[in-house]
Amino acid sequence: MGNKEDYEKALRDAVDNISVVAVRYAEDTRRLVIELDANRGPGPHEDHTLTISVRDADIAVTKDKIPHDWLSIGTGFIDPRLSRVAGSLLIELETKAHKAGIDI
Repeated sequence: MGNKEDYEKALRDAVDNISVVAVRYAEDTRRLVIELDANRGPGPHEDHTLTISVRDADIAVTKDKIPHDWLSIGTGFIDPRLSRVAGSLLIELETKAHKAGIDI
């Protein structure tokens, strides 16, 4: 996993990459909160929990057990597996938001 700085950069880059996926899905990223390992305590963790929620609403989707090696380190590209997970979570989140009468 490398050192702490590399680990934290991998997490930040993954969140940025997931934001790019959200843009591709025509989501307003200002309305989204994208978190890795929320409420898990400090890492490093071998696998991660991805949570995407609607800002200022109690609507969220989560995927556990995302392997750390799915978070790219310095490549500038999102791992296709992480992209698919993020895309499916965004679809699920949009469905939940629409049912609650919230546009994202």
